[in-house]
Amino acid sequence: MRFKIFVSQKPSHSAPVTCVGWSSTEEVYSAGDDNQLLSWSVSTNQSTKITQFSNDIYPTDMQLLLPRISGAVGKHSDLILITSADGKFHILNRAGRVEVRSVEAHKGAILVGPMGQRWHRSFNRYIPRLPKFFPAGEDGLIKIWSRSGMLRSTVVSSDNSVYGACWSPDSQSIAYTQGKCLVVKQLTPNTKPLRWKAHDGLVLCLAWSPASGLIVSGGEDCKYRVWDSQGRQLFSSVLHDNHITSIAWTPAGDLFAIGSYNTLRLCDYSGWSRSLEKPNTGCIYKLAWSGDGTQLAAACANGQVLFAHVVGREVHYMNFTALVSERKLVTVRNVLDETVEQLELPERVIQLALRYNHLVVTTPAQCYIYNTSNWNTPAIFELKDGSVIMMLLCEKQMLLVEKSTVGIYNYQGRLTASPRWPNMRLDQLRNAHVSLSPDTLAVQNAGDMKRDATSIQHSLQIIQLSLDQCGEPSTRTLAILDKTRDLYLVQIRSSHKARKIDSFQWNANGNIIAGIQETQLIVWYCPTARFNAKLLKLCSLQINSPELGRSPKISDFVGNSVSIRRADGALLNVPISPFPSLIHKALDLAIKHKTHIDTVLYLRQKYIDNLGKNENNNKFSTLKETVRVIFKR
Repeated sequence: MRFKIFVSQKPSHSAPVTCVGWSSTEEVYSAGDDNQLLSWSVSTNQSTKITQFSNDIYPTDMQLLLPRISGAVGKHSDLILITSADGKFHILNRAGRVEVRSVEAHKGAILVGPMGQRWHRSFNRYIPRLPKFFPAGEDGLIKIWSRSGMLRSTVVSSDNSVYGACWSPDSQSIAYTQGKCLVVKQLTPNTKPLRWKAHDGLVLCLAWSPASGLIVSGGEDCKYRVWDSQGRQLFSSVLHDNHITSIAWTPAGDLFAIGSYNTLRLCDYSGWSRSLEKPNTGCIYKLAWSGDGTQLAAACANGQVLFAHVVGREVHYMNFTALVSERKLVTVRNVLDETVEQLELPERVIQLALRYNHLVVTTPAQCYIYNTSNWNTPAIFELKDGSVIMMLLCEKQMLLVEKSTVGIYNYQGRLTASPRWPNMRLDQLRNAHVSLSPDTLAVQNAGDMKRDATSIQHSLQIIQLSLDQCGEPSTRTLAILDKTRDLYLVQIRSSHKARKIDSFQWNANGNIIAGIQETQLIVWYCPTARFNAKLLKLCSLQINSPELGRSPKISDFVGNSVSIRRADGALLNVPISPFPSLIHKALDLAIKHKTHIDTVLYLRQKYIDNLGKNENNNKFSTLKETVRVIFKR
């Protein structure tokens, strides 16, 4: 995965560009020290002058109201917030005219003005209210203002200039810089802020992930570092040539970008670098991602606005690999016979998924569904909102989450369901919060983070949930990972938990689950034995893997191979026994067609023999009981 960079041949700004912001996935606004506000078309890389500010307005930051879910608050989605070096902020409309007023908020320059979103609960659903923002700058004060320019409160009074600040994902806390330190302060009264030393020099920028809750900071010590919300360091970069001046997370929280002098770096959420570009731009002051997370805009010191598109995204399934080699080109390779297919799309690729012998590609306007046996005639249908922010695939159908709608489609492109649920907030829906199986959809309740569905109550905050993909609907099992890293398996009214699980994944082809516990990879071949601790232990495989390092994550589990992504970016594939998966598959066929009984008995004996090699005779009868559990439905 890497950036493909586009820069106009002639700068449109006559002075350094200090801030950029996305109004849609095809339009960007930029402002700089030449007192101009420009609008850019991403497809043509051409700019249009919107307005000329007065000579005393030098923009420092820009925020657009709800670029990801535009239209949710009606006419107020057309507003632009501009902070300036004279201590004022200005609320403009898209035509560049002051819509509300200009407010003198600080003494000295305002350096940042992050905007947060408030939500109001009404009749079991959440309605977006007008946003709040807190400009901060050289005087060390942080004040919260309403959209109408009314002062709400002063939350921070510091002797240090605030070079960077941001909201928490739920807009209930703020994080800001204080010299060499970072501070996280909750907005609830009588709460003590959390403060820690983050860098050896001044902290110049920071960003808080909207999905994972991780914080990235950069400073004058020429390093960027990744922290959790409690101030624990998860990653520290190598020494760069120059100061880190800008940071931005993607809306999905899986990537972030780093800007420095003539340097643009794309990083994984855990901190390791995916690509490094060296554009001739001077210092990169600000970075901003589009709402779909595939495009980046950068404000540069040489008067340029740099556009970068994420290419090189790659997905794998069985013997197929699909690669976004260009903005509008997907290359599919079959590793068995080395055949290559070039799939050209009329528009740029936004989402890409390969699973269950189907490749699904979305563009800003359409969805393409390819069958791995026929790449020439895909099923095509029009999208409702024009941008897919999440896509999940299961054996018989797929889930598409757009800006304001959710749809379940079959692989012929026909809409089969439009699910809705209480407290439905698509802007906060993440991959870890939703799971799809052939007959069930599980969604974590946005209003109560302890609920994963309307009928299941969990005692602690849920980090991840996932449904198994095979078997009868009556035996459907939901796996829940909570904040204490305990993994719960829930089936109807019963549950079981495994402690201290860092990451888990269901097998795509059978009801087998893999998890990482400290430095061990554990594979439960028969999760239905979870209610008997002895049987569950005998039905599991434990592999000691010190080479996994710290904070590994299971990225995929297909067939008899577990793919694990280490914290340094290395991908490890761990093979497991193929017999349990074959037993599950043969048993499903036997149940459906009342055949293949001989195959089942043969595989069962092979599995017993394989397990019995290292077991004594006293345990062999127990192993037979273990195998019988596998066939129990």
